[in-house]
Amino acid sequence: MNSIMHAKEYLHDNNLKMVVIRDLEVLAKSTDRGIKPIYDVYTRDNNLLKDSYVADRVIGKAAAIFLINGGIRGLYTDLISEVAIEEFSGTDIKVEYETKVPFILNREGNDLCPIENIAKNSKDVDELIAGINEFFIKVGMINK
Repeated sequence: MNSIMHAKEYLHDNNLKMVVIRDLEVLAKSTDRGIKPIYDVYTRDNNLLKDSYVADRVIGKAAAIFLINGGIRGLYTDLISEVAIEEFSGTDIKVEYETKVPFILNREGNDLCPIENIAKNSKDVDELIAGINEFFIKVGMINK
């Protein structure tokens, strides 16, 4: 079984939101929703992403930026935005997905995801991290 399929099966079999696997070993996993699992792995120890395979439920531009900068080899996702696919084009990262959508919506489904707005307006990964930090503080996900 290839590594992307292993990550996909592990994600679904364990009802996770995100898993990071390298050499068939689980390096990180999460049941948290949204960008938080990938954000946490990238900001706490992005070496876990180097040469790994990631499976995640939803990938938008922000997640794509973190995964590309982290140096993953492959990705499986249930849902991916066209903007995220554009981010991956020009890389050697193998991307597999079930469903492609024009963009990721917020949880109410009536507007663009706030993290996607932050990613759209960020010039680099550091600016993206700062914007997400500010958002997480605003919504009470992390303390100052």
